[in-house]
Amino acid sequence: MLTTLLLLLAALQLPSHSPKPAPPVYVSSQFGLAVQVPKGLTYCPLPRYWSGTEDGTVLFLEPPADCIENPGSASSTRRATPTVPYIALRHHRNAGRKDNFDEIPPAQSTLELAEQLCAKPEVSAQFKLFGKPAVICRSDLPSGDVRIVLLSLFDSRRKLLLLDLHSTKVRLAADSKILESVAEGISECKPIAASNASEKIPPCPNGKAW
Repeated sequence: MLTTLLLLLAALQLPSHSPKPAPPVYVSSQFGLAVQVPKGLTYCPLPRYWSGTEDGTVLFLEPPADCIENPGSASSTRRATPTVPYIALRHHRNAGRKDNFDEIPPAQSTLELAEQLCAKPEVSAQFKLFGKPAVICRSDLPSGDVRIVLLSLFDSRRKLLLLDLHSTKVRLAADSKILESVAEGISECKPIAASNASEKIPPCPNGKAW
């Protein structure tokens, strides 16, 4: 019985592969977003037959041993073993949502967005997004790790960006510097197909979402 159970569990395991060095630029033409990525980070490539939704990526601050493939997941979900410090980049439409029985309308400001996610958001003196001091949420996790989330609305409040660092207290100072560099490398860009975008926004650079 035990042997049969182990065989069934092995059959259900998702395939895995090794992480790769992160490309120097991440570009979402769909959301009009470009990110200059610092050297030395890794990522888990999407599966060959990936069929999920594009909503971001994950940058690992030290390489995991294995990337676990999940073809139907959102692009900002990258499973890896073992758990290592990472920065998750997520971008979405600024749409209303349901929270239990409450209808929450689209946020009208970045601070309002942050207040939906944490009790005490702050305006950071260290981190910047889109050239302005970032609104952040910080929390100490039950595991003893630390989470810092940078938030911003962009594209005239039609879209939102979350930059989510998961680190340890020992690594936090160094990892915060990497988070700062990633945040400063984020900019809006104009997709080629966009005819109504502001002329002040430059075209998206060569690159792709990965």
